[in-house]
Amino acid sequence: MTTHTILKNAPRLAAVSFGVAMAMGSISASAAQYNAKLSLDVPEGNTKYKAAQEFADLVRERTDDNVDIKLFPNSVLGGETESAEGIRLGSVQMGVITSSVLSSWVPEVQVLDLPYVITDEANATALSEPLTEALSSSFEDQGFHLLGFTVNGVRELMSSFPIHSIDDIQGKKMRVIQSPLHVDAWREAGANPTPVPAPEIYNSMQTGVIDFFDNTATNYLTNRFYEVAPYYVKTDHIYAMGTWVVAENWWKRLPENYQQAITKAALEVQSHVPEMRQKDDEEALKKTVADGATIIDIEDKTPWMEAMAPVRDKYIDQIPNGSELVELIRNAK
Repeated sequence: MTTHTILKNAPRLAAVSFGVAMAMGSISASAAQYNAKLSLDVPEGNTKYKAAQEFADLVRERTDDNVDIKLFPNSVLGGETESAEGIRLGSVQMGVITSSVLSSWVPEVQVLDLPYVITDEANATALSEPLTEALSSSFEDQGFHLLGFTVNGVRELMSSFPIHSIDDIQGKKMRVIQSPLHVDAWREAGANPTPVPAPEIYNSMQTGVIDFFDNTATNYLTNRFYEVAPYYVKTDHIYAMGTWVVAENWWKRLPENYQQAITKAALEVQSHVPEMRQKDDEEALKKTVADGATIIDIEDKTPWMEAMAPVRDKYIDQIPNGSELVELIRNAK
């Protein structure tokens, strides 16, 4: 090969060399003894994503790079139901899944969706340890290893009209998640509940199919809901809980010291989540207010609690060990 040919091909050769180096680096980076895919339904930057990244980093560090957890945000591995199915089947190893999604397999978690059962942020944080202990075997029977619970956010009302009391929602069309419990709760409150899939909320508000809905502060910003629902109403009716689950068949293959490292890392990160999420929620709401949203704080929630009480009583009787689990939640401090 002439000097001219070598010089002519130098850029291509350099690119090939760089690609080989990158590939070798990728092989080296993925040479962990145990690899896991962690599915998330949120984008990068969301509190749940940041917590999961901190968790993955801690696990990698504390297992000397022998357990490598890779994050897959934005539902790229499927929605939460598909991700839960994947965890049960072993195609996905981990997830932070909204508790209501898991009720198909572990009906006991429906207690977390009962309106006004969780009283405040401290109660929501404290319930993780006793509830994890109480439900671990039920999760295991369905193919999940349970690592704990954290608050994804507080479900608040987002509306096209101002809401100052429960009287303001009478007969209004409310989007609810596709759950009999949520339908019943808002029917008791006097609204006209309309199940609508999450991706259709914005358009349904825009076209008048629904008048209001409930969701969390970070979603109010990231999904630009404030554009079609300029009133954000703090009713604090449900704390949306994220359930940290691992594929049981993958978990059983881990050495005990790696299981302990993962458990400790999860507990450590979960203890940081409330502060992280509250900060992110405050920043999200500030941005929506700057773009024209109005925040309404419902100070007297008694009428809302009383209206939904029959639904709580009905579902407590239907949920396995419902009374005991509700008592456990209320006593968690």
